[in-house]
Amino acid sequence: MIAKKQITVTIDGQKCVGEQGQTILQIATANSIHIPTLCYLKDLSSWGGCRMCIVEVAGSPKVVPSCATPAADGATYAANNDRLRGLRRLTLELLFSERNHICPICPMNHGDCELQQQGYQHGMDNVRYPYLYPSLPMDMSGKYFALDHNRCILCTRCIRVCDEVEGVHTLDVAFRGEKNRVIVDLNATFGASDSCTSCGACVAACPTGALFDKAAAFRGKLNNCQTVRTTCTECPVGCGLLVSTKQNRIVEVFGDHDSPVNRGHLCVRGRYETWAVPRERIVQPMIRTIHTLKPVSWQQALREIARIRGKLDATQTALLVSPRITNETAKVVTRLAARFGKVGMFVAHDEAALCSAGVTASGKVDMLTDADAIIVLGAQLSRTHGVLAAKIRTAVRRHGAKLLVLHARKSELDAYADICANVVSLEHVFWDRVAGVLKNAKRPALVYGAASMTPIGVTVMERLIKILEGNPSGKAPIMIPLTASTNSLELARMGIGPVEEIAPWLDAQPLQYLHIVASDEPDGGARLLDETPARELLKQIDCVVAQASYQSELTEIARIVLPAAPWFEKSGTVTNIEGRELPLRPVLPPHGEAREDAGILEALLS
Repeated sequence: MIAKKQITVTIDGQKCVGEQGQTILQIATANSIHIPTLCYLKDLSSWGGCRMCIVEVAGSPKVVPSCATPAADGATYAANNDRLRGLRRLTLELLFSERNHICPICPMNHGDCELQQQGYQHGMDNVRYPYLYPSLPMDMSGKYFALDHNRCILCTRCIRVCDEVEGVHTLDVAFRGEKNRVIVDLNATFGASDSCTSCGACVAACPTGALFDKAAAFRGKLNNCQTVRTTCTECPVGCGLLVSTKQNRIVEVFGDHDSPVNRGHLCVRGRYETWAVPRERIVQPMIRTIHTLKPVSWQQALREIARIRGKLDATQTALLVSPRITNETAKVVTRLAARFGKVGMFVAHDEAALCSAGVTASGKVDMLTDADAIIVLGAQLSRTHGVLAAKIRTAVRRHGAKLLVLHARKSELDAYADICANVVSLEHVFWDRVAGVLKNAKRPALVYGAASMTPIGVTVMERLIKILEGNPSGKAPIMIPLTASTNSLELARMGIGPVEEIAPWLDAQPLQYLHIVASDEPDGGARLLDETPARELLKQIDCVVAQASYQSELTEIARIVLPAAPWFEKSGTVTNIEGRELPLRPVLPPHGEAREDAGILEALLS
């Protein structure tokens, strides 16, 4: 790679070194010179619409937006002087007068509104322009967030992040003049939108209270919250999270821009389903009496487990764990294995074979953005791995990558595909078409999920690889296996065997005791009961112990229930699909008498 040419500019009398092509703002920021901004957001395209970042160019009477103006070698700029501060204040006054910015009743009125901060920094104590007081609607129809047009400053940050990062372009600007406003689809609502993925990137990008999270509104001042870096465990991508807490509760969850996995972006599962979906916690150990579960102490629960297991041979007992457990808990499981007749990890249908694929190389996920041909085989990324779906949409829409979606259930990603075959034909006409689309692929990527492990899926994969290797470039595709479960690849590597069908696993030998570590499965482990035979077989076991964070149908049939800490109370590590060992840090102290999974299992060893 050829190094970019260095340039030197002078900003406010300070000599600054940068690279050719960098904007004035980028060079100023790199040299610790502050220039105020509103519409600018790092990693998004520059717009230059708010005019807060204006600078003077020596030799010119005009001011230019520093966020959208490339720096010229040898040029001299003024970024902070009385004239510029006066112009910026006038801009702020116009912004405040244009809409209904009534701070006392705004959910962002606690130091987090960038417009309000700029007002303080520029000494605003009045507005010299007449207020327009427009009558603008609010859109409260979204499941997790809302849009208040009265607080919008038309910075377009939400529009650009929706287009350039999430890749759906749900948002845009409509109407003219003072009637300008951000719209959803063709002037629909969030609740009726066909394209919105509810990722919340627009909310995270909004500098005012125009877009806000319903669950976070009026909960407290973010800059007074404690913020903890941790990892999302909703899928095996392992996105970095920034979790803000106050008064022993989660106030907000954002993506961590320093994370090499997601660089600040999140899907709806990581952004909202981690905390904004109410679930009924299990807060103390319980033992079933004749009709109900009765709260008991940890000592009583562990003593009862020891009493029951003491009467049984190891062959009559089993341990079944969730793939959401940490690496540290998995090590305890391997130490416990000799005390049980069998140990297994419950995974999704067709996922067992995928667990043997192993982790992919670090950095391969990032390669999706640069791929010129992407094949999604046997996976529903938009439903299960939203951040990867966003990378693929971006590669297709912004870089012209070819997309093939094969052997997978229908999803919104189908609309972006050059070839979409939910049921793959084996006829030559179909495969000739596939070969034509992939003919010039120089940087192909193959993302394959659990359904690719079926006989049809394996046949399709073999044909795809043969086509790609037969291309003029002869490039083998980047292979990215996608399990549905958080830590299943690493647990399988540690020797904890995956179990797809629970009923045959339970029926293979008579059991009197089954310990299920459901951990913080969102459904409390209830998916184990999806197989009708499994429900009946579980009821036949004399003692089922359910170790879980949330109440569910599984805990309703268990004899003993142990409260497990959810993701925001856990410590340890998980390993993502790239083989990165990622940290889990406790965000809140344990609620009630909940304990971490590893600690509960260690108690069984004593």
